[in-house]
Amino acid sequence: MVQLTTVRNTNISFIQQPLVAVFTGGASGIGDYVVRALAKIHGKSGKGLRVYIVGRNQQKAEKSIADCRRIYPVGDFRFVKADLSLLREVDDACASIAAQEVKEKDGRVDLLYMTQGEVRLGPRFGVSCFHAEKRHY
Repeated sequence: MVQLTTVRNTNISFIQQPLVAVFTGGASGIGDYVVRALAKIHGKSGKGLRVYIVGRNQQKAEKSIADCRRIYPVGDFRFVKADLSLLREVDDACASIAAQEVKEKDGRVDLLYMTQGEVRLGPRFGVSCFHAEKRHY
């Protein structure tokens, strides 16, 4: 198992340079927690942070963004509205982020953190399609 000091040192290395991060599903749950943790880490001695939160619920994202701005006031937190279960909207979200990054002098994406909900490709029975057939993988 990785030592906690190793994890902390790795996290500190992230803040020694400006960081651009994209979070899908970052408006709630684990993604929201990680966005806030990243803001907190950068808030202590970070060199710059730009975060795109991609999701469906702008109201939840705005709450998260407001909290992050309190934690790290000089951070740049942006919301990109998209339903990522629709490929067309995935393309639109990517184009929106790319267009915004082109306008930045150091436009890039350093970190992609994907925590959006799952997409089921089988019938909807309230359980996964594997369990619906009585198979356990």
